[in-house]
Amino acid sequence: MTTVNPSQTGLDEAGPPTSKKGLKKQQKEAEKAKRKAEVAAKLDAEAAGRQADDVSKDLYGIAPLIQSQLRTGRVWKRVGELTSDLVGQTVLVRARVHAKRGTGKLGFLVLRQQYHTVQAVISVSETISKQMVKFATDLHLESVVDVEGKVTAAPEKITGCTQQEVELQVAKVFCISQALPQLPLQIEDAMRPENSEDGPQGRVNQDTRLDNRIIDLRTTTNQAIFRVEAAVCRLFRDYLTAQASWKFTLQRSSLVYTSTYIRSVTV
Repeated sequence: MTTVNPSQTGLDEAGPPTSKKGLKKQQKEAEKAKRKAEVAAKLDAEAAGRQADDVSKDLYGIAPLIQSQLRTGRVWKRVGELTSDLVGQTVLVRARVHAKRGTGKLGFLVLRQQYHTVQAVISVSETISKQMVKFATDLHLESVVDVEGKVTAAPEKITGCTQQEVELQVAKVFCISQALPQLPLQIEDAMRPENSEDGPQGRVNQDTRLDNRIIDLRTTTNQAIFRVEAAVCRLFRDYLTAQASWKFTLQRSSLVYTSTYIRSVTV
């Protein structure tokens, strides 16, 4: 009986026969995986080097879940309270990223809380690294962030924000809740009137608004409408409360007078 070497017939001892074309394909895949691993290792090493050289690595990032584990004792300022009276003070603000733009070592964020907006400025300095500026300008729109910074007087009125006299010089920025990179609609588009000059491409259709109502309710128009409704309801309740209190006082006075009269008659 003649013994045949499997390598001579292209057979693999552990499986089905492998052709020369299959062997070349396996070699290419192995080389490709090796190159991919080397590139990943190189990128990880570069990232680790940048992280080690980052002077502000503790001043920004994705915040961990709170989970009610501790009380920080921090006090947040409302965006609507940021006025020229607070110039020079360091405040903490929690708001959504309404708009952003960056130019290398300088970045700008527009922070929105309900219908109040303020401009936040972040620039490379001795305590703020370029990585921190990039992190801030790469934040997704509608993400919730905690920003700590110093209130300064704006060099000129910021017409695109409600707080036109002041701006925030960012010292810390942490992302509390990150939004999706691509949202079904943008707040700026939803805020445009129906007769906008931008044409149909600049408006949001009604069905899109209704399908994404939670985002549509964040527009300044809807916020203003709900505030007017709340004020009307509050006035109505105050009127009814005052009327009920007045009637209760009359009824109580009548009861007191009646009981006094009965006692005086019976004595």
